Amino acid sequence: MNILDQIVAARRRTFQSYAFPPRSVPLVPFFRPKPFLITEFKRSSPTQKKISTCSHAELAQDYYAAGIRNFSVLTEQNFFDGTLRDLYELKQKYPHCAFLRKDFLSCRADITQAYQAGADAVLLIAEILSDQLLQELINAAHKYKLQVLGEAYSLPSLQRMLRLKNPPDAIGINSRDLKTFRIQPDQPLRLKPYIPQNIPVVYESGVDNDYLLEIIGNAGFRAALIGEAAVKAANRKQTVKNFAHALRRGAEQKPNFFTKLYAQPKNIYVKMCGLTSPADVELAAKSGADVAGFVFVPGSPRRAAAKLLRAVKPVRILKAAVVKKVTPQIKKLLRLGLIDAVQTYTEADIYALAGNAYFVAVDPRRRALPITLYDAPKTKSMRQGRPIPAREHQHIYGQWLAGGLTPQNVRGLIRKIRPGLVDVSSGIEKSIGQKDARKIKLFLQEVARA
Repeated sequence: MNILDQIVAARRRTFQSYAFPPRSVPLVPFFRPKPFLITEFKRSSPTQKKISTCSHAELAQDYYAAGIRNFSVLTEQNFFDGTLRDLYELKQKYPHCAFLRKDFLSCRADITQAYQAGADAVLLIAEILSDQLLQELINAAHKYKLQVLGEAYSLPSLQRMLRLKNPPDAIGINSRDLKTFRIQPDQPLRLKPYIPQNIPVVYESGVDNDYLLEIIGNAGFRAALIGEAAVKAANRKQTVKNFAHALRRGAEQKPNFFTKLYAQPKNIYVKMCGLTSPADVELAAKSGADVAGFVFVPGSPRRAAAKLLRAVKPVRILKAAVVKKVTPQIKKLLRLGLIDAVQTYTEADIYALAGNAYFVAVDPRRRALPITLYDAPKTKSMRQGRPIPAREHQHIYGQWLAGGLTPQNVRGLIRKIRPGLVDVSSGIEKSIGQKDARKIKLFLQEVARA
């Protein structure tokens, strides 16, 4: 039984009814027209037995002082040590703030009690509800004038919600798979393009720094839900203020690389790297690749020149420069719009380029946000890529994959690692630096079949 099943089963066994006085607090619209933060009240979780010793009252005081007016209260008792009384007490203290009841709700009584306790919105998790029950609970919430945040982690769950006659008021995409509690930071970015633009979208879980919040804001998320990162911060008020500012700052910036890449919904994106001629860049674009890679690493037999980027500027494909570290020349290429992103081996670089860089690692235990490209160490000659050892596959699940990919091995590796993007170079060449149209076609066919 996975973690989600355990939570749901335990909750059904221990369902508790609460008696509250008739509701006197106002209903406050939860979803705002401009980007906003939701801070969460949570004592523990299946992976963090004790998140904080700070009381909900203390947390609320700090969050309110930081300008937060939207709150999520986890009321599940068995795994999160919550209670519906937490929500009731907080709403009584802050009646003009908007409160979300976050729980594994599964019956109409849950909705009624949420309203009585002072909730302004409820969370409904598509993964644990049938289509019929999901619609019934949405309808029940709307009868009380409660708004509904429908949560999904997978594309099938998301599509089920969107097909409902009366869908949720907003969609929350969880970066945490509740079955395993594994975090996949780019999952919300990948699913967001499937959602109509008139529906507000909330990024849930794993948000712990300004950089990720800038990316979230830039991608067009209406809100981000912040939990443990705010609770554990040494200076809670300032941290929350910084988070809110980063979300708004990202929303105001022009679209960055991640926003551009994920704008087109796909199961797997393809980067073709080591391009050295305009003809090969055209070939990559026409074949359906998403990103063209240009190597600016000294000593590489596929090293590109800036004049190539100028020649292919009109070609409609995202372009990434591969570097050991960012130099003034690379920054200039970004400013001129000759490249969309930098693929760098220096992690500090990514935080200085506002969502226009990503980290490439050869150590499977290193990780950067929102995603890391994993590669095997290069051979001395850098002529031929080599695969990442099978023993490391468990550590890079769901990340981006490079290293010795070919038409012969890519399907199996995709099925095992489930990467969001595959990066191929030598595996589609007829000679060093010259791509092979036949191999490209075979490679893309295998990606599609995975």
